[in-house]
Amino acid sequence: MRDNVMGEQEIREALAREEREAARLFRHTRETSRLLQDAVRKSERNRNKLLSFWRDLSALLRLLRAWKNKTYTKLPKKTILVALAAVIYFVDPFDLVPDVIPVLGYIDDAAVLGLVMASIRDDLEKFQQWEGTIEL
Repeated sequence: MRDNVMGEQEIREALAREEREAARLFRHTRETSRLLQDAVRKSERNRNKLLSFWRDLSALLRLLRAWKNKTYTKLPKKTILVALAAVIYFVDPFDLVPDVIPVLGYIDDAAVLGLVMASIRDDLEKFQQWEGTIEL
């Protein structure tokens, strides 16, 4: 019987699938805008459930909006793709653990976001410094 605990390898595989979709979205700003709007709506609707990573998610969405609007362009393509993949995963209600499952449905989202945030932390901090939300 398979353990219900999601391992890091499963998270990485799920993120890799979403990264392929992110590569497609990289070239379609209208679809990217729609994705970001969906993510903002979902995060606002579930803010109480997401408090533990709300700040990081909010910063990630601001970073992607600034990139999409071309107001902040100092980002490696890999950072954009990984960030978009995380947002795609977050918006998908039927990811590894469906969001309809109370509490547990957001644990995988938090794990994916945590992994992504760790991998892009330097770029995110530079962005936050640029926008004036943190001082380094």
